[in-house]
Amino acid sequence: QAGTAGKMADEGAALDALYKAATNLVDCKAKLAKEAVDTFPEHAADFQALLDNAKVGPKCKTLALQELPKYLVKFPDHMDATLDILIDLFEESDANHLKAIEGWRIIALNASSAVITKLVGVLSQLLQSEVEAEVKAVNSALLAALTKDVTATMAAVFAQMKEEPGRAKAVAFVEGTVLPRVETLLDGKLEAQEAISESIKGLMPTASAKEFSVFKTLLFGMSKYKDGEAGATGLLEVVQSAIGIDAPFDPTPESAARLCLCTASAALIVSKGADPRKITSFLAKKVLPCFADIAAPQQLQLLKHLADMSPFMKGNVAREILPAIYPLLLSMMHLEVTEENKINYPPIECLLFAFNQTASRVPGFLHGLCGIKINTGQPECKLDEDHSAKLKDLHDRCKVLADSADAFIIKLKQVKSKLQQTKPEDEAGRTELRTKQTACFTSSCTCENVAKLAKALLITPTPTFLSDGTAPVLSWKRVAQMGANKAGQKRGAEDGGRGGGQQQGKRQAGPGGKAQVSE
Repeated sequence: QAGTAGKMADEGAALDALYKAATNLVDCKAKLAKEAVDTFPEHAADFQALLDNAKVGPKCKTLALQELPKYLVKFPDHMDATLDILIDLFEESDANHLKAIEGWRIIALNASSAVITKLVGVLSQLLQSEVEAEVKAVNSALLAALTKDVTATMAAVFAQMKEEPGRAKAVAFVEGTVLPRVETLLDGKLEAQEAISESIKGLMPTASAKEFSVFKTLLFGMSKYKDGEAGATGLLEVVQSAIGIDAPFDPTPESAARLCLCTASAALIVSKGADPRKITSFLAKKVLPCFADIAAPQQLQLLKHLADMSPFMKGNVAREILPAIYPLLLSMMHLEVTEENKINYPPIECLLFAFNQTASRVPGFLHGLCGIKINTGQPECKLDEDHSAKLKDLHDRCKVLADSADAFIIKLKQVKSKLQQTKPEDEAGRTELRTKQTACFTSSCTCENVAKLAKALLITPTPTFLSDGTAPVLSWKRVAQMGANKAGQKRGAEDGGRGGGQQQGKRQAGPGGKAQVSE
């Protein structure tokens, strides 16, 4: 009993000292606000009293958690001691967690970069908490740190991504807290953007599809990558780090999936002016030679992205990709269509589109490749060589392909007519009908494009390459536009039904990538 009484007396004395110190510091704060007179330096002993008595007993700990963060900014020499006490109190009891996290949030508002780094190192680990209220408080504290020093905060957050389980939680924080504010947080802060880009480069080779999407969105929000061609090329450099562009390509499902993610982003970035030489060279030298080893669905995705990039391949880039895509194209364009040799139109559409685009850039290069003779006055034309057999082979294959596509289009029109006459009785039937109609539309777009692109190569003596303004709209883009149109039409009808605005124009819909067709 005597020992207990002694401890209570010690805590009582410590609590009195804490209240006295806190009262003095409150007075300092009031004087600074009212009279603009800073008396905090004269009360360093009061802050020291908070530190000395912070861990004496439960009530002292509660008061210390509340008061220390408020005044730490005025006593920066005590930063390490204060942080250590808050960490100790946090670890001592679950009841202290929220108070300690709130204290760190207050400290972060005025902390130096060094303190932010230490603070965020602790906070980012707490993202792994299973307690929802704690995670919410940690997010709030990290947001305060981001606002104060985004470079130091993001460095600490990315450090948590080096291994699980911290990686998933840190990525979720970036997605939920950073991405919605990325332009505000990073606007004009080139040092922060550069540091984040380097961190992402290091993580890209092991990024999951979800992580790739988060990182890509973060990069796309940075102003340094919106600076014309140079910015777009810099962005492409970071995105390309996902596939190890300097290493051999291993056609495993995981590597192919990563490549598809990368080339999808690359197609968009190249359209903004990025130099496509590295990614094109990688595809030409390392990927397309082992194309047969890639899974069929990933093959088609890859060829779609190649087609999307092809309008931006010029000069030597076109010269490098043409010898890689042309043999692949020929292998799919059969001289005879049989049950065993059916035509798979979607990949052919991609390759024919890319061939037309790139061939139009370097017409003099084509004679040795496929027999198309166009005199541009350059040595590469090789006009003294006889490649008529190659040209005949191309024409024969294009003729079979165009005829087969035209015949299939007729069949698809018949299918479309039958579908239009179908009257399903329930929602399941209507859903199935819409799926079939979309598949029919997709197949028709694909075959129309294949027929048009193949026929252009049959024109003699000089083919008309369909590129730039004369190129057909790729089938999956037409399907995507149909989807956007139909969604808009539905919204317009709903608004009209509510009396809210005019009904929008006619729109159509359909999921992209559906119905890959074979005759």
